[in-house]
Amino acid sequence: MMVVGSQLASEQVLARQCPRGILMSRSLENMTALVTGASSGIGRATASVLARSKARVVLIGRRQSVLEKLAMECGSLASAYPCDMTDDAQLEELAKKIQADFARIDALIHSSGIIKLGRTETAPVADFDAQYVTNVRGPYILTQLLLRSLRAASGQIVFVNSSITRASKTDGRGTYAATQQAMRSIANALRDEVNEAGVRVTTIFPGTTATQRQVDLHEISGKRYDPDRMLQPEDVAEAVLFALTIGRTAEITDLYLRPMLKPLD
Repeated sequence: MMVVGSQLASEQVLARQCPRGILMSRSLENMTALVTGASSGIGRATASVLARSKARVVLIGRRQSVLEKLAMECGSLASAYPCDMTDDAQLEELAKKIQADFARIDALIHSSGIIKLGRTETAPVADFDAQYVTNVRGPYILTQLLLRSLRAASGQIVFVNSSITRASKTDGRGTYAATQQAMRSIANALRDEVNEAGVRVTTIFPGTTATQRQVDLHEISGKRYDPDRMLQPEDVAEAVLFALTIGRTAEITDLYLRPMLKPLD
């Protein structure tokens, strides 16, 4: 009994000294995590981080060859599932195949998305439509198709959004900002709908991140591209990992990240 008491006392001391989340964090080993937009940027970094955490990672994106190469880099637990997130039929087929191939789905991480710049007076409506289909409709449909499986596993859905949702100046980016606000609203409603089933819903709002998207946007705007003053894709991936592994008595609802250094003028 003295040994048990001593061990309990030691654990109580450790609990006081360590942040509670560290003691309560979960392992991702043997969990199945789906990552959209896995071909590049934040999605690719997230897939790599989850694979290193021993999760079974399902890589979703348009480019099959890129996904297959990434799957090889991630190891034997990773698999490639090419899909165009703007194609309803492909989304339905993807959901059926994944649910047939895996006994359970523990996490769905949405990191696919596009941005089209343009002012309201001159921007093609087709650009607005393209952003809506990719950034809102596709993730919504895939979530809907997989929700029963996520409920059964008391799983988690993570939306990688954008800090533009609380930006005070969005000129030239209004349609993109609108799609991100839409996804934020959908995530908030979904959280209320699935809470009693033990499903967690998290939205991550990263600031400017050093990806090919930012290279392209800086080239269009003529601004200097300085990745050292931006978030790195791995930073956002670590935030996703944190949201997934925090103890089940907690739910991270909204998580904002910004670059440590301010951008140069």
